[in-house]
Amino acid sequence: MRALAASATRSALAAARFPGGIVALDYFGDADLLALSSRRPFRALSLSRDLDRPRSLAGLARAALDLEWQALIYSGGLENGPGLLGRLERRGAVLGNGRRQIDGVRDPSVFFEFLSREGLPHPRTWCAAGTTAVAGRTRCLWKGARSGGGTRVRPAMPGETRPRGHYLQELIAGPPGSVAFVADGTRAVLLGATGQLSGFRELGGSGYRYGGNIAGPARLLLSDGALAVLRRAASSLTLRFGLRGLNGLDFVLSAGTPHLIEVNPRYTASMELLEEMSGRNLVDVDLQAITDGRLPAGPLEPWDGASGRPGSDARFLAKGILYADQRVLSVDPELLARSGCRDLPAAGEIIETGHPICTIMADASSPSECRRILAGRAGQVRRLLRPRWEQPRVLRSLERDNSEGRPA
Repeated sequence: MRALAASATRSALAAARFPGGIVALDYFGDADLLALSSRRPFRALSLSRDLDRPRSLAGLARAALDLEWQALIYSGGLENGPGLLGRLERRGAVLGNGRRQIDGVRDPSVFFEFLSREGLPHPRTWCAAGTTAVAGRTRCLWKGARSGGGTRVRPAMPGETRPRGHYLQELIAGPPGSVAFVADGTRAVLLGATGQLSGFRELGGSGYRYGGNIAGPARLLLSDGALAVLRRAASSLTLRFGLRGLNGLDFVLSAGTPHLIEVNPRYTASMELLEEMSGRNLVDVDLQAITDGRLPAGPLEPWDGASGRPGSDARFLAKGILYADQRVLSVDPELLARSGCRDLPAAGEIIETGHPICTIMADASSPSECRRILAGRAGQVRRLLRPRWEQPRVLRSLERDNSEGRPA
């Protein structure tokens, strides 16, 4: 939500079409979300702190129904609650995909059947109840039909009964990735590509849990053949399901071919990297597609912020989600900001084991260097989150690093 709200506050089209301003409704209400500056009215609300509601999808939707608003853009989660999304859609305009699109593209039985008919590459997938014998012959994963971030993905054991709300999918070897695209209901244009971080141990991730993204020039991340497959997939999916606005398409790159695994039919976590890399405002791109039927001419090109012109250097931007490996108490968010962090928890907030602490950023000349920087900064942040009596010593260490020109 912090990244989406930041884009919305900078959007020229949002300012012109919604002069009443913006309300950002968030599970956590992080410090940098609350501190966002805007030339027009802006208010950020925390579900738990400001509204005394549970941090749940239902709590989020019910809180939104109690607020006054004209139009809605949503980020992760609401696509897993089509009924809740339908209630919101009856209340005001959804500037993206509504329940009609969600019901189809997020139903695994519909989605993977369509991919098969279109001849689009994807892992073999079984959605029916009688699938236990498959796992004995093929390495497979159980995946939650209504979930995100890899939280309900785990290996399937031979003879295991299908867990409720799950489907079975073949496990294929290869790195995960994603592309962003924008659609007007019939046409689609790819915006950019990222590699995904999954189960990144240095960030506290394990298994298949989402850990962040690395963005860079699409031509350096994927071959021309792979990009052609993804363009065809985005166009076919848009035409079949009527997708609108910003969307993400996840895949596993196996033997150079992207095997499709999921559509995220809304603003995704990787999009702030593409926005910063290109200098294009993605809320503007979303609104142009939905309200005007205008799509970009092609992918977003890397941008040189100093010159204001397209950049030629191959630079990569990365974000990593840092998870707590023990119960910790958050510190002054300014200390985390100095370490290159975003999504900053409020000082004194208790963060339980396995929960996200913050987002760590990196900028480097290669994906491997981005990973190295993320891992190093993760260690620095963990040292900041030690008991209070150790924090002054850590802060002095960070100040020495800065004085010597090293990133803190």
